[in-house]
Amino acid sequence: MYFPRPYPDELTSSLLIRASRHHGIPFDKVVEDLTGMRKKRLHFIKPFALEQIASVIGMAYDDILVNHTLYPYVTAFMANGHREKLRASLAAVVPQTQPDFNWLLRTPRTSLACRRFCPECLLFDLQKYGESYWHRLHALPGVYTCTQHHSPLLGTDLSLGLCDPFRAQACPSDNPGIEIVPPLSEHLLNAVAANSKDALEGTVSPRFDEIRAQANNAEALGLALTKGRVSRHLLSQLEKFYGLPYLTSANVTWANFQSSLERHPDLMTRESETAMFTTTQHLLLQIFFDN
Repeated sequence: MYFPRPYPDELTSSLLIRASRHHGIPFDKVVEDLTGMRKKRLHFIKPFALEQIASVIGMAYDDILVNHTLYPYVTAFMANGHREKLRASLAAVVPQTQPDFNWLLRTPRTSLACRRFCPECLLFDLQKYGESYWHRLHALPGVYTCTQHHSPLLGTDLSLGLCDPFRAQACPSDNPGIEIVPPLSEHLLNAVAANSKDALEGTVSPRFDEIRAQANNAEALGLALTKGRVSRHLLSQLEKFYGLPYLTSANVTWANFQSSLERHPDLMTRESETAMFTTTQHLLLQIFFDN
């Protein structure tokens, strides 16, 4: 079976879209030919049939996993044991049930949680490859700036969640692009984009000890040394710093922060097999303290 090779930073779902266009057959027929399964709807940013894709294009499974899914971002702050279990489980044909990816799509219908693209990347891709594709970097939670061109991303009316079977074959060049006005300063948007890129590329440096020390510095926060008060104050400051509209658009709530038994900020900086906090939460906490 002929299959196009993935472009740099291309999501596997984008690769399936291009394959359907190259063959001139429906998206679900490509999926059926690849896996033997009839599935009309797939999640746009959740890994799917990675071993089958790797086999048909002659690439190593880990190359597909690391370079063409959001696995490196999702696991950026996970302990090695949890990360390896997830890596192995994603070799299944239908891994969408993995809860580790669910937080990426907590609010897929919010106005900002849509498929996004950089107009300058679009032009470059058309000139170099003759077609456009969906970049991983542009699909990360809370990212609305292209780190390569330092320009705002454009939105679409396409969900990051389930692919509509009638529009499953849409590429960035098929969309006029919708201007997005994220409720956050340009400085912070650039910081989120840069840190998210580092997490996706595996170059993020977790600063657990440094952030734990800052979170526990009750005197600097002007609070008494009580865990509950520090947590409530930090929660309030985080929401004030980013604003609820942006946190909602980035699929970030601090619900597990509030319901934790200890209710203490250093839980967010604790490397844990249970991966209690998401990558986005970790990154936003680091940026908060940096600023």
